[in-house]
Amino acid sequence: MQSIQQCFLFAFTLFLTGCAGTPSRADLPAEKTPYTVHVVQYGWHTALLFDGPSFLARSTKLGHDFKDHKYMLVGWGDGEYFVEDHPSMGQAVKALVASDYPALQVGGRETNPPLGVAAGDSVALAVTESGYAQLVAYVDRSIAADADGKPVYLGKQVANLNLFYKATGNYSMFNNCNSWLVGALRAAGLPVSGINLTARSVFEQAERISALQRQK
Repeated sequence: MQSIQQCFLFAFTLFLTGCAGTPSRADLPAEKTPYTVHVVQYGWHTALLFDGPSFLARSTKLGHDFKDHKYMLVGWGDGEYFVEDHPSMGQAVKALVASDYPALQVGGRETNPPLGVAAGDSVALAVTESGYAQLVAYVDRSIAADADGKPVYLGKQVANLNLFYKATGNYSMFNNCNSWLVGALRAAGLPVSGINLTARSVFEQAERISALQRQK
């Protein structure tokens, strides 16, 4: 079933993948870059891996739910499909064409790359002080609040390990997990360009930016 879902998603997203621009060293932030964030690829999905202490110290919404993790993994997706351990084909179709709401997944991790991710599927990006603050703020803004201003939790919850929150924004084939991650990288001041609706297009740009940063 998973392979069928992947083929379906591939058919809908392949033609939407635009040509990504090639960044130059001149496009990189001129300031010092003391922070590192990793772009992680899981098949058709991408997520961000943060240093746990620095991320939780800056987050205004997640410090209450998570403590003492070496890393924090953050990703965005459809609110019904994303939270299921074994989502159906019907949920996959609905996510693309009639999503009701998105979800943000946040989880504590103790290794980099996280369990189940190959070393080649995690790429490091250097971020400035101001870029890191803007990146964490972008994550915080992605968490929807109820009438009392509190986060809305979704699905099965594992306290201080893996939580799903109802998220802001609208999920669709034109605004998926990968385009959310592009928004995060742009908030951090990184030169991601073009239409990026597939994990591969996002990850390849991250690799090119990372290679340029290592040349500096």
